[in-house]
Amino acid sequence: MTTSLRKTEAALEPERPAVQSVKRQKLAVLLITGDDSLWPQIGADLNGGLILKQLDSIDELIATTPSDQAAIILWDARNCVDPAAELSRVQLHSSRFAILAMDAAASDAAWVVPIQHRQVVAHIGLPIVGSVLTTALDSAHEEVNSRLSLLGDGTAPVAPMSPASGSPKKPWLLPAAIGGALTVAALIFALTRHGSGDVKPATEAAAVPAKAVAMPAAAVKPAAEVDDKVDALIEKAQQAILDRHYIDPAQGSALSLYREILSVNPENGEARQGLQRLSEILISRVQSALDDRKFDVALQSLETARSIDPSDRRLAALDEKIASVRAELGPAQILAAMNAQNFDRATQLIDEAARSRALSAAKIAQLRDEVRRRREDSEALRLLKLVETRIQQDHVIDPHGDSAIYFLEQAKQAGAGGPALQAQVQELSKKLTQMARAAIQQRNLNEADRILTEMKGMGASQGSLTVVQRELTVARNQQTSQKPDVPQYLELAQSRLAQGKLTEPDNDSAVFYLSQLRAQDPKNSGLAALSTAVQAQVIDRARGSLDAGDLDRSEGLAQLAANMGASSEVDALVERIRQKKASGSRNLQMPEQSLTRLNKLEVQYPARALQTGVEGWVELGYTVRPDGTVTSVKVLNAAPLRVFETSATKAVSHLRYQPVVQGGKALAVDTQVRIVYRVPK
Repeated sequence: MTTSLRKTEAALEPERPAVQSVKRQKLAVLLITGDDSLWPQIGADLNGGLILKQLDSIDELIATTPSDQAAIILWDARNCVDPAAELSRVQLHSSRFAILAMDAAASDAAWVVPIQHRQVVAHIGLPIVGSVLTTALDSAHEEVNSRLSLLGDGTAPVAPMSPASGSPKKPWLLPAAIGGALTVAALIFALTRHGSGDVKPATEAAAVPAKAVAMPAAAVKPAAEVDDKVDALIEKAQQAILDRHYIDPAQGSALSLYREILSVNPENGEARQGLQRLSEILISRVQSALDDRKFDVALQSLETARSIDPSDRRLAALDEKIASVRAELGPAQILAAMNAQNFDRATQLIDEAARSRALSAAKIAQLRDEVRRRREDSEALRLLKLVETRIQQDHVIDPHGDSAIYFLEQAKQAGAGGPALQAQVQELSKKLTQMARAAIQQRNLNEADRILTEMKGMGASQGSLTVVQRELTVARNQQTSQKPDVPQYLELAQSRLAQGKLTEPDNDSAVFYLSQLRAQDPKNSGLAALSTAVQAQVIDRARGSLDAGDLDRSEGLAQLAANMGASSEVDALVERIRQKKASGSRNLQMPEQSLTRLNKLEVQYPARALQTGVEGWVELGYTVRPDGTVTSVKVLNAAPLRVFETSATKAVSHLRYQPVVQGGKALAVDTQVRIVYRVPK
């Protein structure tokens, strides 16, 4: 279907680039409809920055427009049989499209959720009202400009609706809503349009998937080189999204790059937003691939999306579709879960296949071995990456559970070996040698001894050990006296106080060196001033913990301050704590699944219960402090009694969480968890 007006417009179009140096090319408004009467109605309301073209169908749109073209899509959805699938195809074709849906005026309610999720910019009721169309076109034009700011110009520059205020230094720092608009949550739209299903509210859909990115905590202030590394990885991930390298190749995809960023810095908001955007893209791809019966693409996209955000409620509906064609899939779904590194999901699918006898016993055994092998390899690789990151962040020995030394030992236990392990051992050995020699030069011989011990434990080369041992022996022989250098304690305490190392680490903090100074030289002239300064800082931190609801931490710091001497401020703090406890005020209550774990829940099955085949469960309540550590663990219920409580309590005590922040302040929260013990089959 064509009209003379359309042919005239098309004939003029190739001549426009000739004047592009003087005037920017107009933005295309692509009218997708078989209704010729809409053309003149819409053309009458276009401003000078837009040019109207008409296409008969979505198929023609995809066939005739370049991938990633910028345009406003005016889509007549009245006679569409499956609008969700068509909408998915349009936005997968180009992430620079801003879609306006035209439908009967009475169907306005069906488009509320798609608009909230930024799948569609606006709904235009038919027959067309000129003012409504003009407003919608302005909004769509702004949306295109926002996407071009985020993604780059693509095929053609677009004149902005208003004077430019300057492009941002990093386009991915635009609001997360723009990033989330790159693709379609097609299933949500389908459920909404047909009035059925459990639809996720817009506020939930915009939430960052917390569990998907749980990693051990990174440094509060990474080294400059780590910041540079994160910036470089973000740029690569952004380019991978533009190139549609979503999950392949394994080491250069957007998925792998965002995950690597989070291994360096779990708090990185850009990477979290990137994973959220990627999850939306993958779920949309599942819908489209299922419609085309491309089951391998659908399965891989589905399981990867699940590994990013297993709580996404759209997964259940997609699982039902997969189940309807499971006979055609064989082990493909299991392999897809493995490729997505979602090994728990793969194990679940294998168990289901074993129960239903969908696969032979030999194939089941083979798949179980493959899951085990891949899980071990993935965990070993993750730990070696953490070794590299912690070396760069100068977290070599401390803190104990989040250092390069710690993760190297974990990697060895996970089965890491070969050149990858050897490279990290050599790098860590080199770093420890530098640290030991620096400690010797500073006459901190006890620290040098500690580093040397760590070097021996991690398997440093004999050459490195010999060098450090020789220099340490020479330094000891040069000491004229074994008496501690008392003035050094004063200087170290003052230095640690200035660095903010008030109470941690235990043997290298202001409090530690203050206690050493008191023991060695109680008449030192600088002791009184130092004690006052340290005590003031401890009191200040105790107040902060109390305001955040962390009574245990506040009480411990108050006791530490009291040990430094009598003070009216300490007395006032102790009274506040007493009143707080007497008032029975409680922390914010939050479900455990809404918190973000930074490490795994490592549960040891009691040996006696395992040998006798005893199973059961334990419910625990506990407090997550403002710094993410766990305290006040209490057994709420258990069955059977006095079997699993100790194991469960120990496991939960070692958990670490991303701090809960409200109003810019980290808070203590109370939560609960249920740990189930099942004897492995």
